[in-house]
Amino acid sequence: MEIYNKPNFANREQIFTILMVAAWESLLKAKIIKNANNKLSAIYVKNSSGRYKKNRNNAYLTISIDEACNKFDFSKNLISNIQALIRVRDAAIHLTADSVALPYLAYILGAASLKNYSRLISEWFGVNLNEYNFFILPLGFSYPFKSLTLAQVKCEPETIALIINDLERERQSAANDDGYFLVCEIQTSLISAKRISEETGFTTKVDPTNKEAIIINQKVNLIDQYLYSWTDVLDKLKKEINHINHNHLNQFIKDQDIKNNKKYSAYNFRNKEDERRGPSKATSVLYNDEFIAFALQSLKSVC
Repeated sequence: MEIYNKPNFANREQIFTILMVAAWESLLKAKIIKNANNKLSAIYVKNSSGRYKKNRNNAYLTISIDEACNKFDFSKNLISNIQALIRVRDAAIHLTADSVALPYLAYILGAASLKNYSRLISEWFGVNLNEYNFFILPLGFSYPFKSLTLAQVKCEPETIALIINDLERERQSAANDDGYFLVCEIQTSLISAKRISEETGFTTKVDPTNKEAIIINQKVNLIDQYLYSWTDVLDKLKKEINHINHNHLNQFIKDQDIKNNKKYSAYNFRNKEDERRGPSKATSVLYNDEFIAFALQSLKSVC
């Protein structure tokens, strides 16, 4: 992200893609090793005689990112995004990625990949990237991000044109509800500071008892913060913990008082009157990625 955001940096898209693929390979291999009780041999390559291969530096050869991906039951969106990034990476390494379309291609793939990566690293390792000061500023004085016409694609290098055409076919059949993304776009608009409260949902208030205190509130939809129902959570946990059942999950939620902890969950009231009365047994609860990561870490040693 630092490379991508540099004000004046040649080949930013090529280098960003190379680094993003390297980050994916590291994450996948880390998860494979974790699943193998931290045995490094889980990612080593064997020869026909069953011995581990070594590279030119006499270090053990590890599996490729494609082989690493095959060890997981990923959604179509996620695997297609990673594969498209790898193809752009390969083109960049072999100096065939000099393209007018490349900024847009790297942008839509990179934005989706960062969302996917953030979600997986939270679910697998309990690492929330919100804890770090990571920012993306998708603005520029020369804005290169636009949709590509068929005529423009025909003018692209063959390697890039093939990636764009294949990506478009996959995009048309991509799932919309699996929680992972093939491509994403970030839309921005600039507004007057005088209209910030009206346009963005921010409200500002100066505390009359403290001239230095400014309170800022932002209206955010509940389902944008807490994405998962109880059933969604159990399904995700079952993918990582074979023997978990609904009793394990319910007991964990009760013991940790999760329903009253807004870090992990929120009551989904039907209306303001229900909210005024407070939660009942019929009030549904929604959960976020942080809760899934917390539950995975805590329940793996129990179930």
